[in-house]
Amino acid sequence: MAGLAGTSIASGQVAGLRSATPRDLQNLVGDGRRRRILLRGGVVLSLDPRVGDFEKADVLIDGKTIAQVAPTISAGDAEVVDCSGTIVMPGFITTHHHHYETLGRSIIADGRLNGVWPEETYGTVVQNIWTTGRITEPGTRGSPGKVIWDLGRVPYDPEDLYISEVVACLSEMSEGVTCGTDTSQANHTPAHTDAMIKGLMDSGRRSVFDYGGGTDRSAEGFPFEAPGAMNDTTKGVGRLAKTYFSSKDQLVTLGFGGGPGPAFPGAPYTGFQLGRSFGAFLNSGTSFSGWQVPIVEAAADPRNGTDWSDVTRVHATHLQDEPLAQIGAGSSGYPNKSDSKFWEIWRDRGAHVSLANVIEMAMGHGMPAFQQALNHGILPSLSPDVDTNMTTDPFSLMRGAFCLQRALANDLAFKESNPGNLPIPQLLTSRQCIEMVTIAGAAASGLLNKVGTLTPGKEADIVILEARSINTWPMNNVPGTIVTMMNPRHVRDVFIAGKVVYWKHGLVGWNVDRVLTQVQQARDRVLARINGPAKVGKIPKYNNSFADPYRPNFLESCCFKGQNKASPEYVLRP
Repeated sequence: MAGLAGTSIASGQVAGLRSATPRDLQNLVGDGRRRRILLRGGVVLSLDPRVGDFEKADVLIDGKTIAQVAPTISAGDAEVVDCSGTIVMPGFITTHHHHYETLGRSIIADGRLNGVWPEETYGTVVQNIWTTGRITEPGTRGSPGKVIWDLGRVPYDPEDLYISEVVACLSEMSEGVTCGTDTSQANHTPAHTDAMIKGLMDSGRRSVFDYGGGTDRSAEGFPFEAPGAMNDTTKGVGRLAKTYFSSKDQLVTLGFGGGPGPAFPGAPYTGFQLGRSFGAFLNSGTSFSGWQVPIVEAAADPRNGTDWSDVTRVHATHLQDEPLAQIGAGSSGYPNKSDSKFWEIWRDRGAHVSLANVIEMAMGHGMPAFQQALNHGILPSLSPDVDTNMTTDPFSLMRGAFCLQRALANDLAFKESNPGNLPIPQLLTSRQCIEMVTIAGAAASGLLNKVGTLTPGKEADIVILEARSINTWPMNNVPGTIVTMMNPRHVRDVFIAGKVVYWKHGLVGWNVDRVLTQVQQARDRVLARINGPAKVGKIPKYNNSFADPYRPNFLESCCFKGQNKASPEYVLRP
């Protein structure tokens, strides 16, 4: 398969994407020397109650760490950044995102999560056509369906994944996301995996590389190594731990997508055990086979331990014990109680939850589990999940969480909407939504000791938001301004580990036009392969896309035809 020999192509690729550092930043970005930077005179949300929040204060960065937060700090030899009219706060952190799918942005925007050919869904289009290069008819339990089309290879080459990773990270950095979890389900060969890790590292953003599955095409001669094995540093998660993650003091850290069941079919140890044996943080929704094991059985398995503070569960929908229609305060539900053994175990063992709220609402995962998490004392983190269906913008994530929980809670005040007379839960606040994408995000990444608050001694992952704006000024409430009024255009500057990566609304050190050209070329290469010679059949005609050659619908709906056969189309008047 064409692609990286080690990471040499990726190394050359990044050199062609770089640009010179702006002159006014040459004293603020890493040149190998220790730098002191003073962020002066902004509204400061430290989010650390021991430090406090300030209507006006300074933040001193010394090297890569926060040295001091106080109303007035003597600058000394520090470079001074004027932050008047801004909000200075911890960088945003998201906890579940398939970076490799960035090439397919908005390809399935109207689509659902699951469906079968010829319906166009995330499963049939993104996961089958674009990721595996294979389409099968629906099978039965224990029996796979007939192969309709098989490219004989995955459509992505490693260099395509590399640029997709870079763009995903740079995009989020421009939105104020200083740390994200890359849920990597494109580990088709070791070269594919290496390219994704290299893309994360070259981007300069803090990341958790959540090593998950890939498409096993060893029958076609392509090497496959996921997930690896205990005490084996030659393949899978063990190879990655040895090659890329020997130090904890780096921006990109190791995650693992195994669950609490067998690490792989027939394994005598669990996914938790395998990941932990190589120091990985455990972050997963459905990768490998572990999450299919009933959580009560998994919790009773002594191999998984009782401290699950290194575990984050993605989505967490439909995990109550009995069917119910709506969630009220406490354990009330209608028509049944909302008791949940899963949530009790998750709470009692200190585990974390990542909710991809806007995706879950749009794609049909189920109602985002905010109320269940809140009822059990868990502050969830937020995640964008997939560019193929929705923005990665953290303001949309916060606003989506804020509006959804309050809409469901507020609707219970009307007896017409509350036949079960459920008690009304507390309403989420703007500040709690901010804490979801900072403090909870850091905890759900295994990094709360390093980032998530502006605490002296932590690393300086900081976002500066322009509040003196025609959209937000005058400012009367800081959390409310961030959650209910702001968007990515208000991100002025971004620091990661004390280094300026986004300055005055622009990425630092990147030729953005070249980046965009390369990601478009990668998309075109993948599409050309999809339309190339196939091992079995040819790519079938879907309901909305074009055929011969296959091309997604550019101007109309990606997914309308075939999506709902039970209800008539809307007949609307202007």
